[in-house]
Amino acid sequence: LKQAVLSSTAVQHRPLAPLADAHPRVAMPKHAKSKRKSWQKVNVDDIEEARDDEQAIGKIKNKSLKGQGPVDEMEDLFTVDTKGSCEGLSGASRRAIARAKIFPPKAPNIGISAIEGAKIARAEAGMKFSRKRPKTAPDAFDLWAEPDTKAKRESGSTVRTVPQKGPSKAPKTLAKKGSAVPAVLLAHEGQSMNPESSAFEDLACMAAARELEREAEAEALDRKLHPMSFELKDAHGADAFKGMDEEAKVKAYRELSCPSAVAAEAAGAGSETEEAAEERRAKVQRTKSQAHRNREQKRKNIDAKTEQLRQQKILNKSVGEVGAIMKELKENEEWYEGRKAFKDQQRLKRKHLEETEGVVPSTRRLGRTRFEEEAMLVPNAEAASKGLRAMPLSGTTAIKERLSSIVRRGLLPAMPAFTKEEVTRRKKQVGKLKRSRKFASPLLRNSLLSR
Repeated sequence: LKQAVLSSTAVQHRPLAPLADAHPRVAMPKHAKSKRKSWQKVNVDDIEEARDDEQAIGKIKNKSLKGQGPVDEMEDLFTVDTKGSCEGLSGASRRAIARAKIFPPKAPNIGISAIEGAKIARAEAGMKFSRKRPKTAPDAFDLWAEPDTKAKRESGSTVRTVPQKGPSKAPKTLAKKGSAVPAVLLAHEGQSMNPESSAFEDLACMAAARELEREAEAEALDRKLHPMSFELKDAHGADAFKGMDEEAKVKAYRELSCPSAVAAEAAGAGSETEEAAEERRAKVQRTKSQAHRNREQKRKNIDAKTEQLRQQKILNKSVGEVGAIMKELKENEEWYEGRKAFKDQQRLKRKHLEETEGVVPSTRRLGRTRFEEEAMLVPNAEAASKGLRAMPLSGTTAIKERLSSIVRRGLLPAMPAFTKEEVTRRKKQVGKLKRSRKFASPLLRNSLLSR
């Protein structure tokens, strides 16, 4: 064992044995210098290259000062960088620079959420594209131009003004005439200062008929909206209806609509005892036997077969009624043609009345409202007989008549009726506009929402 250990030690240190006896300069192998050079941990290639450049620059400078070097050698002072600004940097520094380019550093957190930041970025992009060139002052004086003081006042104001959004394109009905009503309507013959008796009577009857028609339409609409109230008013009277409460109204309406059920309830309320009611409930809740279910199913099958035979018999009879069916179809077709001709005639009649008398169809509306003709003016014939100065002035003025003509022709929407629903709608619209004008800073918006 001792001999084996000594032999292995000799094998391991065999290359170093000649070095102990020989001189280092003579016995050192050729690859020892390159191996020792690879041990260096610092890369000094760039330092050596810089030193060589300094020596070359110094030589050229000395030659140029002495006047011995040519002029073309001065070009060696400048070099062209083809590797970029990362030459000479370590790998970690290069990775840090590349990472900073791909993932830029985040802005400081000032309380803005990601959604608000995206909104601000979109607004900045929109301002970049929508920026207009400043208008230069015209050489000539423009009388209708806005003064500069207004622009300065608006630029220095702290009030946020939101302009109303206008139409983005022209409407399709811009060049079309919406109504054939004339701008000025001729007055009736009975509305003159000294009308004839027949013309005045015709005007008075026409005004009364129009007023009665308007009242009937209003009553029909009210009856459609409140059918139960009108039924009770017709049955018990308006005075009795006012004295009823809700329970009494429901009871009275039930007596009108289903009197037999009310009478049966009133008759059975005193006669039926508790035992009879209990027995009736138990009879209703009694479960059916299987034999009873079988009889019901058999009866249903028999009824279905009977109904099928009846339908087949009717079908067999209808085979001989083809002529009658064709005659009925022909009559229906003639009726539809007559109905179509009648509708065309009514349409032409409405158009004629619109062109001559200015009668606007009831189905025509502009926006949410439709035009309603005012009551006809009936002059006071007794006052007119005394003279023109005694004639009382009516409530219609020239401005009101022109505005009515504009609305009648469909140039402007008509004024809505002053109702409770309209007042509520207007209040909601004004409140919505006020809420939309409120401004909250994005720095405080998150804190307000988290309360």
